[in-house]
Amino acid sequence: MINRSNYQIGATLITVLILLVIITIIGLYAIRHSIFNLKIATNAQVQTLLMQTSDVALDHLEKNFNANELENLAGTPVGQVLLDGNQGKELQLCFKPTEVDGSAVKNNLFFNLSDFRIIERKAKNSTEASLIAESGNINAFCDPISMFSISRKAIVTQVAVVSPDDPAIEVNRFEYTNKGSDPKDSTNTNTKRVRATVTSFAPAMTSASIADINLCLKNRLMDDSLLKNRENTALGQVKIETLHECLNKLGVPLNTQVSEYIVRLNESKSNI
Repeated sequence: MINRSNYQIGATLITVLILLVIITIIGLYAIRHSIFNLKIATNAQVQTLLMQTSDVALDHLEKNFNANELENLAGTPVGQVLLDGNQGKELQLCFKPTEVDGSAVKNNLFFNLSDFRIIERKAKNSTEASLIAESGNINAFCDPISMFSISRKAIVTQVAVVSPDDPAIEVNRFEYTNKGSDPKDSTNTNTKRVRATVTSFAPAMTSASIADINLCLKNRLMDDSLLKNRENTALGQVKIETLHECLNKLGVPLNTQVSEYIVRLNESKSNI
């Protein structure tokens, strides 16, 4: 004889187990969806912070030039790249208002003449930068462990400044004409272009090793618009790999901004 009571208890147990499985699946989906949304929000916040930090570095570059152009233009990154022989070469510096030195934290000037490097590519068939500085200190690049661009000690920012050797694009016909001068005057050569590239990144938000990040900082140029840094098959020249591209390969969250300026040297009384 079939025990109807035991049969009903067994059916109820199976139903409860099925409901538990369904609830568990729904719960796991909700958790994963929440984590995914949190990651999106976090990534958006990080990108906003990186972009703002790059903007701050560009602002400091402009303020540094404006404060020193009349008396000490050669003591600025812009003045350095405008020196004879430096056109088409890249000046790099670390924007590090906050630097950790042991247990102490020190505040740094935006730029000093003992803490920058002017470099070129290693060779036309190499994607890397030269290991010898044309000027300055070859090791004047950011240390992702101790040099930070914000007080949170989370963002690192490297800056490159060049006097471009590539032709200007979409520039007004008289953009490079000095004020009060005759556009037909062939001696009107005191107006220069300067381009700044700023890369900010968050080393703590990646699984990449500090050693690999350091290799990118040490061995990469940042401006691939210079003629000598572009691909030119006729010359057997390959395109360089930029710092942005190198860090991006490692999966490092980053932001790069480029800004171009026009410098009218005859409006400055300094002699570079």
